Amino acid sequence: MMKRPISLALSALTLTASLAHAQEEALPQAPSNEKLIELQTTQGMKRAMEKILNIESEWGIFDKFKPNRCKYAIQVPDSVTRGTIALTFDDGPNPDTTPLILDVLKAHNAKGTFFILGSKIKGNEAILRRMVAEGHQLANHSYSHPNFHELSSSRMNSEIKTTDRLLRTVGTPRFFRYPYGNSTCSSNELVSSLGYVNVGWDIDTCDWAFADGQVSDKENATCQAPQHLRRDYAGYVANVVAQTQGGVLLMHDIHKNTAHSLDRLMTMLEQDGYRFVSLTDRNIFPKLNRR
Repeated sequence: MMKRPISLALSALTLTASLAHAQEEALPQAPSNEKLIELQTTQGMKRAMEKILNIESEWGIFDKFKPNRCKYAIQVPDSVTRGTIALTFDDGPNPDTTPLILDVLKAHNAKGTFFILGSKIKGNEAILRRMVAEGHQLANHSYSHPNFHELSSSRMNSEIKTTDRLLRTVGTPRFFRYPYGNSTCSSNELVSSLGYVNVGWDIDTCDWAFADGQVSDKENATCQAPQHLRRDYAGYVANVVAQTQGGVLLMHDIHKNTAHSLDRLMTMLEQDGYRFVSLTDRNIFPKLNRR
């Protein structure tokens, strides 16, 4: 029976939508129509499929058909630089705990990045001014910590822009982090259009699970703390860092246990040979600082 290479090639294109997770490889030259017509053997079609998958992976031809493409924004674009730690704190400021964290950072001569909620700025402007004066980075974490998967475009706009306006009365925010890491394609475009760079994390320190001093069985399903560390937040984080050899740490400056454990944690990491860096360090985070 006569082979129908053009039909087969079109079928191969359709099939790639279900193979979007294929590993990216080097981008080849796009095959011309003439070459596709010549692919009449099984081996030829295999090579055509490989090229199509590579082109799709690089060009994102079928991105709009991938439902989870923009669902989460929890990555850090730069690879971990061994031996370095970037400290980041979400959900503040809190007048009871944030100043304690600033005291510890000052004692260790370290700089942090604080992802601020706009709803918590009023009445705490002095804390933000102290952050800026001591060399820390202010960043945007939305106004009210909503789930961006559930927001209208106008609400997304308001959440980011309102906090941006409030932060700019004190400093110049450059970074944004989504509450829960939940994003959408349209919110990613909005964040970028406002001049922000989204920042995820390499290590979730699980300080939310240690907020009461120990991790419950339910919370430990996520945190996977060894039994002997389930009451030791600093020890738990140091143990995780030893596995990654560094990275961006996600913490929250609203938890008392985090504030009370930070000095011990930083001392342990320093003794293990780590140094603390800022997200604004272009040598460590060149992709975060392209703008």
